[in-house]
Amino acid sequence: MSRHSFDPEIAGRVGLNAAVIFQNITFWIEKNQANRRNLRNGRYWTYNSISAFGELFPYLSEKQIRTALEKLVSAELIIKGNFSDDRYDRTCWYALGNSICPIGQIDLTERENDAFAPEGKPSAPEGKSYKNRYKPYQKPNPSHAKAAVEDEVSEKILSAYPEDRIRGKAVCLSQIRQALADGVDAKDLEEAVRTYASESEGFTRSKVCFSDNWFASGRWQAYVEKQAEDREKAAALQADHQARVACWIRDRSPMCKHITPTQVTALLASKLVTQIQIEAAGLRA
Repeated sequence: MSRHSFDPEIAGRVGLNAAVIFQNITFWIEKNQANRRNLRNGRYWTYNSISAFGELFPYLSEKQIRTALEKLVSAELIIKGNFSDDRYDRTCWYALGNSICPIGQIDLTERENDAFAPEGKPSAPEGKSYKNRYKPYQKPNPSHAKAAVEDEVSEKILSAYPEDRIRGKAVCLSQIRQALADGVDAKDLEEAVRTYASESEGFTRSKVCFSDNWFASGRWQAYVEKQAEDREKAAALQADHQARVACWIRDRSPMCKHITPTQVTALLASKLVTQIQIEAAGLRA
């Protein structure tokens, strides 16, 4: 059974899924460089289709694989190309990006260089190690890690939208990030999306707004405001109930027998009653 690994620093930068795929891409690029294969434009490449990645990583959906590859390209950890002679072949090729290999190739030490055979000759002798052949990049700027987390949050919020009405993903994510930057709570925004998805579940598709229009027009705001109003009403009802229970305790009402220890603790914490009043009413926390 194959085992999949990843670099924790890269995972912090682009997420776990992308880090696992990056490890696989790096392995095959190193192998191709060792065997002097797939050298194009000064870089060594490997290639794979989305479906092939799906076979390698059966626990990832096609959408997750595409998102992971997009993150790796955006972070300049890899670059994409297409070197097929068949113009209908859309299989993507991948090389290490500028944040790993700014000069276009894996940076070898003198000791590691002797593991390579001359062009056209058999590859390095058995026992030579090709691990860690690229220099590790500098620890990422904390802002990069923060951006990666924000991207994951934004992706999660967008994924709550009716899947077949998602359009203009880049616009949607930009609008979501802006809302979060303006102080909207991520959980509130996600709940707003889920509420709309639930409300529109029985609609014909033509009646469900495309996601880019929904976010750009700020239609989520009404749902977020409704959530805030509901919380305020719930808080007011809770405060009113606590005030009535506190009166029972202060008056030593027969209703005190219905008061639970949890309620007593909450009343003490809110300072609506004192410990002496609690004891006088025959209660304990």
